[in-house]
Amino acid sequence: MGTYPDVDFAVIGAGVAGLAIARSLIQKGKSVCLVDTRDIAAGASGTPLGLINPATGRYGSKVWEAENCLNAVAKDLQEVQSSAPNRFYKNTGILRPAQDEKMVRRMRENVDKNDWPEGWCSWLDEAEVKDINPNLNCMGGAMWLPKGLTVNVGEYLKAKAKFLTHKGLSVKTGRQYELSLDKGQPIFKFDDGDTIHANSVVFAAGYETSTSKYWAFLPLHSIKGQVATFTSPEADNFDYSLSALGYIASISDSRFIAGSTYEHHFDDLEPDKEGLKYLKNRLGGVYPALFEKARLISQWAGVRASTPNRKPFLGQHPEIKNFYVFTGLGSKGLMYSEYMGNLLCEHILDEKRIPENLNVDRIEPQ
Repeated sequence: MGTYPDVDFAVIGAGVAGLAIARSLIQKGKSVCLVDTRDIAAGASGTPLGLINPATGRYGSKVWEAENCLNAVAKDLQEVQSSAPNRFYKNTGILRPAQDEKMVRRMRENVDKNDWPEGWCSWLDEAEVKDINPNLNCMGGAMWLPKGLTVNVGEYLKAKAKFLTHKGLSVKTGRQYELSLDKGQPIFKFDDGDTIHANSVVFAAGYETSTSKYWAFLPLHSIKGQVATFTSPEADNFDYSLSALGYIASISDSRFIAGSTYEHHFDDLEPDKEGLKYLKNRLGGVYPALFEKARLISQWAGVRASTPNRKPFLGQHPEIKNFYVFTGLGSKGLMYSEYMGNLLCEHILDEKRIPENLNVDRIEPQ
């Protein structure tokens, strides 16, 4: 086998974070090789459908830097889509029907008190929600987020990797490797005999980053999420996505996705009957008619990395100056990825300071 040419950056992780920082570096004229022991979007980023939702959590708080984050990923989606044959995202909008009195109160506060751009967020009363869909369970009303997007994440990332290869990205996926330092230079030795010499390395492999000896000090918490794909005649009756005790999403006429579980303790990475039961019970209560005639097509599971303040870790290794990290995006990976990839790129190349709530410096190695 041949030897890959030296590159400015090796990026470990072929998911939303890895491809986001790869793109930012390529746009700045740097040579990049994407490295992963699995395929593109084989980890948590391979969820069948995901939401880009500017209102987070049970009560719809405005996401950190929501405008910058959504605008950055929307621009990326549009550009990648322009070169892809199959549609992988849709501006569906996101409806968040309240399920109890506390949700009504807190969600209305987040609609009224947050500094939303015009046309980004509004409150619909219960009658307006019933006009949209009389089969939804709703107490007191709902948040409506017309800028919300629904994305086939796996297809998006595969199309993005292909898009970036035309701009110079080299891809080395599906192979085991060993990473070592030779007089400070990172060297990747693959099981097929290839070698990559990189000037710098960005670790962007989600929860697997914490298994690296170089980043073992990071307090990453693994959360398993399961989703299920169903077919139902009722799926023809809504063209928006729902976020309420989980999410219901569709970009086709007859199929929909129900997700996600939040399993902080789990024995394996496989989808299971308990996860399916949880999804059907929890989301079936939000939209009973959808599940009454639903037929299971498939299940999927992945593991996300969360952090103590639920904000990603970005920045430079405290001791190895050409090692960087971009991990811990949690359930908002799609929303955060492009904007935070740009922040990290500017930090690496232009020495711009990363915001304190994101900077890996907030954790002291033990």
